[in-house]
Amino acid sequence: MSNINTDLMSQLGLTKGAAVNSASSTNSKISGQLNQSDFLKLMTTQLNNQDPTQPTDSSQMLAQMAQLSTVSGIQDMQSSLKQLVNTMLASQTTQAAALVGHQVVAPGSTAALISNGLSGAVDLTQDTNQLALGIYDSAGQLVKHLDMGAENKGTIPFSWDGTMDNGMAAPNGLYQIKAVANVSGTSEAMNTYVASTVNSVTVDAATQNITLNTSGGDAIKISDIKQLM
Repeated sequence: MSNINTDLMSQLGLTKGAAVNSASSTNSKISGQLNQSDFLKLMTTQLNNQDPTQPTDSSQMLAQMAQLSTVSGIQDMQSSLKQLVNTMLASQTTQAAALVGHQVVAPGSTAALISNGLSGAVDLTQDTNQLALGIYDSAGQLVKHLDMGAENKGTIPFSWDGTMDNGMAAPNGLYQIKAVANVSGTSEAMNTYVASTVNSVTVDAATQNITLNTSGGDAIKISDIKQLM
């Protein structure tokens, strides 16, 4: 916008005193950026005080008006986009809040054992002749080994009723889940999905990212949810 200011002032054809008297209401803004109102005031002053023997170049005036219109249009578009982003964020926050209290299946390795057990799935990237699942307590001790046998590549569901290898019921709490698959004679760790309850929703003020805080202690994105239960 600064080139508009320079072009307009260079075309005013006024003495210093005349410029101050005729444009006193806007001269405090000349060193800054012009808005549409400022531009029209300067243009009116320019037309009223132009030299009759050297009238203002209409093509330059039209070019300046077009430039101002373009900048104004960009500012309006930015304002509209900001309003759209705020509307979308509000909508996403409302949708996320509606998930509180519901179970979701999302990437994770920690799940909360409740009265009816826990469940999830293994993200098996290759066919295997032996898929095994280990469930560990908060002390890192193996409490349950699940032999899932041969499986084809894909999402393999699993469930645990809470009974430990010693036949006793495991106490409620958080448990870590590890999946290992035998691929061509080599044991490879596989990622897991776990079912957990959404306890709360967090909106990051800086990034405006929305995360779901689950009963398994994980903070997940809405886009990471694989299944609603």
